Amino acid sequence: MTDFSNSMLSLAIILSSMFAIVGVMYGLLKYRDATLKLPVDREQLTRIPAYGLQQQIQDLQMDLIGSMLMGAMIVSLPFAVSSLKAHITIGQFPWISVTTGLMGLAYCGFKTWKNFSKLTKLRLGHTAEIATANELIGLQALGYQVFHDVQADGFNIDHLAVGKNGVFAIETKGRHKRNKDLLQTNGNGPSSGKKGYQVFYKDGRLNFPSWTETKPIEQAERQAKWVSQWLTKATGTPVSSTPVLVFPGWYVTCQTKPPFPIVNHKQLVGTIPTLRTQALTQQQVDTIIYQVAQRCLSKSEVGK
Repeated sequence: MTDFSNSMLSLAIILSSMFAIVGVMYGLLKYRDATLKLPVDREQLTRIPAYGLQQQIQDLQMDLIGSMLMGAMIVSLPFAVSSLKAHITIGQFPWISVTTGLMGLAYCGFKTWKNFSKLTKLRLGHTAEIATANELIGLQALGYQVFHDVQADGFNIDHLAVGKNGVFAIETKGRHKRNKDLLQTNGNGPSSGKKGYQVFYKDGRLNFPSWTETKPIEQAERQAKWVSQWLTKATGTPVSSTPVLVFPGWYVTCQTKPPFPIVNHKQLVGTIPTLRTQALTQQQVDTIIYQVAQRCLSKSEVGK
């Protein structure tokens, strides 16, 4: 082989490892987009404070990481090409280096898959919580005090609404809409466009188009119980917290009476003011708000 051919072959071997990881990422993206859909359109959500700055910060962080990786690649690429070229020229295949490289490439591919799966879930959860927070702005207009991401003992309360009719521990659950369910039910019949994004409660179970769940109900009850115990101890007066389970973007119905409200995020403002779980005086409301605010502001309170 000519010197030029050896150089091109060495460069191709090095670049193939980079394209392998890019290929894994591309395949995962295509599979996600072909099978799953966010329950809420992110572009239709109200912009949160400093949203534009947050996007700029994230973009710059990615640019910085990209610049560092590019710098490392530019410096190491000539040496890597020269090393591979030398092995090819003398006809000695570097089995140890290749084996190590393939093992490292397999590990990186596995980590890419794991991190992508986690990122997909975090993206779903973030979208769902933002959608719920947007709707809770309407409760604030009605005199409720709303807190987000309240840190508890090893977990967090997504949203906590406090008003004269009680304390409401709101648990938001993001669930992807599956394209196969939407395609199967988006026909021309009377149920067209509904069942694919409908969840109904019946006899203690949440029934989605192609799966069922019970854990969100148990989690919401457990977290509301923790809020009741904590606020009762913190305020010195009995406080009863009501769980509320929210599925943003889903059409929520109940075939049997649920133990607590299970709603779509658009139903929150119309549902919570109608609940009469505990009548609180303004002084009690102020005391509860103070305790929640202290826990949200001070990390030292968490876990106590």
